[in-house]
Amino acid sequence: MKKTLTGLLTIAALALSVQAYDQNDRRQDMQTMEASMAQIQKGILYNNKKLVLQGVENLKSASQNIQIAPKGDMDYTPAFAKSQTKNILVYADKVKANIEAGKKHAAAKNYTKVLDQCISCHNKIRKWNQ
Repeated sequence: MKKTLTGLLTIAALALSVQAYDQNDRRQDMQTMEASMAQIQKGILYNNKKLVLQGVENLKSASQNIQIAPKGDMDYTPAFAKSQTKNILVYADKVKANIEAGKKHAAAKNYTKVLDQCISCHNKIRKWNQ
């Protein structure tokens, strides 16, 4: 009985200490992603490898934090959002590899592919008109 009560209290304490990922967290991560994209673009335009690489790492970090809202909360499937996130990470890695190899134009093309993923998701989630 004592072990059961202790276990329940521990679970309750953990449940209270774990904050759910909410709309404010999502907004903050999206703002970080937007700032990261601007950083990557600036780095490409100024031929600043360090700036691009920092932007890619910031973008990947924020992208991996994103938690998909339940289907009932949004008008899209979680599989779509997961796919967009996966594609962002793949293209971000390509931007990094291109910059490290000194291929600025290829990096810019992959940057555009990242941006396309962002726009595609925002078209669906925010119901932007095309």
